[in-house]
Amino acid sequence: MPLRPRISRRTTRTGLATLLALAGCAGLLIWWNTDIMGQNRFCNGALASSELSPVLDGPGRLTRKSIYEGSDPYGFSCTVQRTSKLLGADQPELKAELSFDRADFALGSRLWKDPSASSYFVGGATGAASETQAWVLLPTSCSGKAAPVVQRANVPALKVDLIRGRAAREDLAQAAMSAARHVAEGLGCMDSSALKAPVGLQGPSDSGGPQPTDPANACGMAGFRLPEAALFEGKAEPGTERVTGNDSKTRVCELTLKGPGAPHITLAVSEDPLLTQGVRRDETATPQNTRTVSTCTAGDLYVAMGYDDTYRDLLLDAGSASHEQARTSLFKAFFDSVAKDRGCRTN
Repeated sequence: MPLRPRISRRTTRTGLATLLALAGCAGLLIWWNTDIMGQNRFCNGALASSELSPVLDGPGRLTRKSIYEGSDPYGFSCTVQRTSKLLGADQPELKAELSFDRADFALGSRLWKDPSASSYFVGGATGAASETQAWVLLPTSCSGKAAPVVQRANVPALKVDLIRGRAAREDLAQAAMSAARHVAEGLGCMDSSALKAPVGLQGPSDSGGPQPTDPANACGMAGFRLPEAALFEGKAEPGTERVTGNDSKTRVCELTLKGPGAPHITLAVSEDPLLTQGVRRDETATPQNTRTVSTCTAGDLYVAMGYDDTYRDLLLDAGSASHEQARTSLFKAFFDSVAKDRGCRTN
């Protein structure tokens, strides 16, 4: 009869201690590197972990980095990031904040570059999203809840910035929508129709790359001719364009001209009521400043033009007279084309 090996109590205790130590280490690794048994909501309930996880994808644990939401919710600002004991601190983070800005800030702001690269909401709320940013305009009724220092022309907007990372546009749009509803509820100006989830996103429509610009039908608009005064031989000639599509109430066309530094011109139109009403309150929005709202057959229409530093420097080098002629002739050509198509007043 074979003898069974005798296992001492000491050996058993050692094995048990080892197993417990391994289990403890595994538990710590899971705690440090995953969201298991983590928070369900962040930013005072504004964002669910299920909404943040796809945006802040990757290893690490969702952690609130900072939040400010005092007695007046218009100061809402919150940052959530991934933290990992294994990977260090340079993990992606998302910042959501309410700010008061001009209604068309995302169509001509240096902080929100290249609006033609964004996807604009189709139906529902007013907003847009890229792979690193998203924004939503709050209902008009929220404007009256602003702090006294806010300028009359500025409107409330919920902005989301993704730092050190990229995410699906739909996921960033969802995060911005949830935070916007949270802030609107806090301000007592929640409007279910104005903050209705969009049915989709549209733009940019360049899956095959930017398309060549037809100088006589630029931005796909029949009859929109780029004026000679706005072009400079060898420095700024018709090149390519990128447009965001026609289903959204806001549409953008980005013209990239052929020449040193690839000068850019941005052209935008919108019949979105939140945007047009906000711009109407802005006394600086005039045709002379290449930002205006015109009365059209189907309602108000916002029309605007902007350009990058490369094109601006080119105009400045051409002299003040050429600068003004190029700027005004280009905006007039665009505005007249839009006005004719939409039945807008041109005076």
